[in-house]
Amino acid sequence: MIKKIALAAAVAATASFATYNYFPVGEAHSGQVEIGAAYGWWEQGPADMNSMNLKVAAEYVVIPNLELSLQGIGYQLWSENDDCDDDDVPGCDTDGFKALTVGARYWFMPMLGAALDVNVPLNSEDAVGPYDPFGLYAAIQFSMEFMPGLALGSEAGVSYKFEDENTTEGLGLTILAELDYTLPSIPLTPWIGAEFDVRLSDVEEDMGPATAEYGSGDSDFIIWIGAGYDINKMFSVKANFVMTFADEEESMGTDAMEINAALDINF
Repeated sequence: MIKKIALAAAVAATASFATYNYFPVGEAHSGQVEIGAAYGWWEQGPADMNSMNLKVAAEYVVIPNLELSLQGIGYQLWSENDDCDDDDVPGCDTDGFKALTVGARYWFMPMLGAALDVNVPLNSEDAVGPYDPFGLYAAIQFSMEFMPGLALGSEAGVSYKFEDENTTEGLGLTILAELDYTLPSIPLTPWIGAEFDVRLSDVEEDMGPATAEYGSGDSDFIIWIGAGYDINKMFSVKANFVMTFADEEESMGTDAMEINAALDINF
């Protein structure tokens, strides 16, 4: 049971999975580099937790309709509670590199595409702990434009996390949608989105003489609102406010909030 409690936060952190983009792939031989930061806060038992991460992502359309991407590359500056204001507190050294998800999207119809993400376990143990599983995520994407400037992007996908540290997460389901509206007078695009994640199978932990199984049916619901502004054809900025509502702390984490911002470089 001690191991189960120790790994609970790490398992919850890997519960959701989403692709680089939910809208149609761009023009061939075009791409984007995104440089951003995210600040999050949540409660973990009696402690008030917060974290700060620097992030880099990139995508490139190698041939018509096929996009390749790198996500999750970054550096965690901290993920700690208020007690870590004192540098001598054990367990407060939580900075380290975080990586890597390799993704591909192929848009095979005007409104329909497919995506595959591979989570490569290259995270720093200081940043995420010993639990760092290899994972796969496959999704179908749907997008349509209701009117000039108003577009929907959505996806439904299934994830699988392989065994690591004698723990197997099994299957998860993700369903999400985002609605974007580009204002006709200025290059500003506000959006709102929502995501639902649910475990389709139990998390299994081999604890020696016994195996703990838990979490099947646990879910979380994520809502975000944000906006992007095109400075020119090459540069744009964006920001999001994200709220997570978790169904079960042991398997899916806890309620949390995040503010993130990024600079996009288009080429």
